[in-house]
Amino acid sequence: MFSLRNAFIAGLTVSAVAASAAQASAQSVNDYNYIGIGGSDEGFVINGKATLNDQLSIRPAALTEFDDYTFLIPVTYDFNSPAQTGEDKVLPFAGGGVRIDTEGGENFGLLLTGGADYRITDKWVANGSANVSFIGETDFDFILGVGYSF
Repeated sequence: MFSLRNAFIAGLTVSAVAASAAQASAQSVNDYNYIGIGGSDEGFVINGKATLNDQLSIRPAALTEFDDYTFLIPVTYDFNSPAQTGEDKVLPFAGGGVRIDTEGGENFGLLLTGGADYRITDKWVANGSANVSFIGETDFDFILGVGYSF
């Protein structure tokens, strides 16, 4: 059983390790990493993006209502053709991975995700994703957040 402190530390660790291990290509529109906060239908979120190459990223997230903790660890395909309106960039992604819950009988399952990042500035990104996970029964949730890009 995870305590609040252990779950929070685990979420920060997953995001920090993934971000620090990433290597980005300077030629890609997807050559940014971020760590951020947000909300979901499951509560408070700490999330991030760690670029692996021109088109692949890891997008870990820790979700909590402070009595149950969920960790999402998807690998995503980042589409290199941004939807542009003037200087604004919307960068879509889709992928899959694993979901780990700290409460209940079944704690591990598959995850499908899709969403987009919106580059507000070079240092700030808004993000949103929809997630479908398969732990016992099918579960749908969403995440909306803002992150600091580096």
